[in-house]
Amino acid sequence: MPTRFFSIKAFVFVTACLLAGCGQSDRTLALATGGPAGLYYPFGGAMASLWSEVLPNVNAKAEVTGGSVTNVIQVARQESDLGIAMADVVSSAYAGTGRFPEPLPLRVLFTAYPNIVHLLSLQGSGIRSIADLAGKRVALGAQGSGTSVAALNMLNGLGLSVDDIAPRYLSFGETTSGLKDGTLDAGFVVGGLGIAAVTELSVTRDIEIIALSDAEMASLTAQFPAYSAYEIPADTYAGVSQSRQALGIWSAVVVHESMPETLAFALTCAVYRDHARLLSISPVVKDMTIANIRQLAAVPLHPGTERYLRNPEANCTTVTDTPVQPLPVMAN
Repeated sequence: MPTRFFSIKAFVFVTACLLAGCGQSDRTLALATGGPAGLYYPFGGAMASLWSEVLPNVNAKAEVTGGSVTNVIQVARQESDLGIAMADVVSSAYAGTGRFPEPLPLRVLFTAYPNIVHLLSLQGSGIRSIADLAGKRVALGAQGSGTSVAALNMLNGLGLSVDDIAPRYLSFGETTSGLKDGTLDAGFVVGGLGIAAVTELSVTRDIEIIALSDAEMASLTAQFPAYSAYEIPADTYAGVSQSRQALGIWSAVVVHESMPETLAFALTCAVYRDHARLLSISPVVKDMTIANIRQLAAVPLHPGTERYLRNPEANCTTVTDTPVQPLPVMAN
């Protein structure tokens, strides 16, 4: 990372603090999430609010970003303190494979919940399978998002390439708008069960969620171990009266490997202690349990998380007496 970035960011931070009269302990923890139409942003906002309220010397805010790929890069570069990302992206980033030319210094703070890959079209479109996407206008998610990674993995894993379709890299809102006005034939939306973008589209249009066959699911999970089968229950979305087999991908909250152990402990402790508060955001958060915390086995948990697991009854707030330290000021 160029030193210029740190200098500018540090200058902005110090200037803001001088204007506001704040001390070094008041630096805000930045949580990289996703677009406002997805679940990462409201989920991240709920966590940031919780941490700011219950942990002394911790202020946090959720940032709108392009999604998983952007988030892990920002955390690795310490442009963001935390990030939410899908398991396939985190695993690849940690290993330095796929879109990541070298391993990134990440640790999992905790596993959050499973994302569901919604492959959407409108009823009457004639699209009933992945194979039917050939020659169609297909939204693959925003550039830099986990949605685009999952969409391309699904296409490639089931015999199609990006050259076989007319790809569009669009946000969830742009995807649903394109389906509404007929400028798209299909689109991928990845998020928790009942995600707002799909829910809202189903109210205004007769949607179809393309189901994966057992053979397709077996092929994808064999090629991509971070993936698993997930059943979308009937009537989750208006007009979809039968269940659909879809791809499930766990999401995780990641941090830089250098995050202080005491801070990581406190952040983890707070979200599990007040899990019911986060559950109000979406029913899919019910899967964010200690039993599921190691779902992303390819990436180590942060030592602060391991500390919490050794003593989950500990007081979350007693280890946050040390103020959160500001970003280092580096020379030009």
